Amino acid sequence: MQQPNSIIQKSATELAADLRDRTLGAAEVLAAHRARIEDDAAGVNAFITLDWDAARACADKLDRIAAHGTVAGPLHGLPVAIKDCFETAGLRTAHGSQSFSENVPRKDALHVARLRAAGAVIVGKTNTPEFTFSGQTTNLVSGVTRNPLNPEKTVAGSSGGAAAALAANMVALADGSDLGGSARTPAAWCGVVGMRPTSGLVPMDPNPAPFDGLSVPCPMARTVSDLTMMLCVMQGPTLNQPLGYSGHYPNLAQLDTPLIPGRVALSLAPFGAGVDPSVQAALAPVAGLCDGLGWHVSEGTAPDLAPLLEHSDIISGQCALQIRAALSPDMKLAGENYRTACTQGEGQSLADLIAYQATRRQVWETVAAFFTRYNFALWPTATGLPFSADLRDGEITEDWRTVTLTPTMELPSISIPMGRSSDGMPVGLHVTGPKGSDARLLRFARQIERQISGE
Repeated sequence: MQQPNSIIQKSATELAADLRDRTLGAAEVLAAHRARIEDDAAGVNAFITLDWDAARACADKLDRIAAHGTVAGPLHGLPVAIKDCFETAGLRTAHGSQSFSENVPRKDALHVARLRAAGAVIVGKTNTPEFTFSGQTTNLVSGVTRNPLNPEKTVAGSSGGAAAALAANMVALADGSDLGGSARTPAAWCGVVGMRPTSGLVPMDPNPAPFDGLSVPCPMARTVSDLTMMLCVMQGPTLNQPLGYSGHYPNLAQLDTPLIPGRVALSLAPFGAGVDPSVQAALAPVAGLCDGLGWHVSEGTAPDLAPLLEHSDIISGQCALQIRAALSPDMKLAGENYRTACTQGEGQSLADLIAYQATRRQVWETVAAFFTRYNFALWPTATGLPFSADLRDGEITEDWRTVTLTPTMELPSISIPMGRSSDGMPVGLHVTGPKGSDARLLRFARQIERQISGE
């Protein structure tokens, strides 16, 4: 029998292989991760809800199947966490909101159902700010999630519970969502991998705003290979999604197939952002890594997304109001962050919306032209260092533009760990490709990951 610590330190792809070979059983893997979650001495508080009875019943069922030489799917027996903004049948989905603190859905969100069908053992729901609207992962239902690498520091938002659970080896895989960096920034500051796919690759179903494509479900993991394995299960079309996906679907079997080198753009201070010098220093070696792989690197270059900055309030405000219209929360119970987001939306006019859409069209033309010259664009995921986990939203000084501007163009983007900042915390390298380039983006990220790790 393997020791619990050795089990939780394995990658998801390694665990999946052990479970297929019956070197490990699903109940044994679950028990090791349960012990880690319950031994939360640092007070990480990654989860808002746990359901060990259902998880153990699922693991036992999978072990009975395996005893007859069958596996349920590629995620057979892997402990997986679901972000609290996604519906889970029979498992509380509070949305980080007091209005839904007792809400137990009858049906899974589509990507959750796909994860279950692939053999995932869902252990619980990870913490998120109310309706995902904050740069801090905290709410009035379950409190603050802290960074397992330094509990005084933030995990950012809004997929902070997912990133913390992965960084602390509490689960093998976790989903997240990304409206404006909600998967990528927490991944960067927790030293894990987070991807925002092209809108539509992973359907948001149910979706309170099915025609805007801004908030999408995301895979999160500790390695690019683990993330790709999860994404291969989550992705795929559905008749319930009005916005389709156009591009090649990622394939785990092709992940390590080298790409023919082309051109990449690298900017250590994109869109006029003031990036901490230690973050720039941590990422500076990426130019040499790319060059060593045969890529031509143009330094100081990025797509011009800066015109979108003046419309940030309407983007977040519109999404907040769409959620309010769809879910009808009791605003008297709402926390400060979500109420502020709704107020921002209410303060916008039709003229503001038209101006935003006009800017969006102009920027799209610029971005489309940019990606005829470059295969990928690289820059820091976060501009600054992880701040205190106890700051209120109004006290946060992080400049989020490096992650908030790409979603409006529906560009696939991934954050992978690369180096440390001056405070010893992880730094994320952000890689963006043209719309629909998810499969190539993952292959490129895997190439860079291998160079960073020395594989």
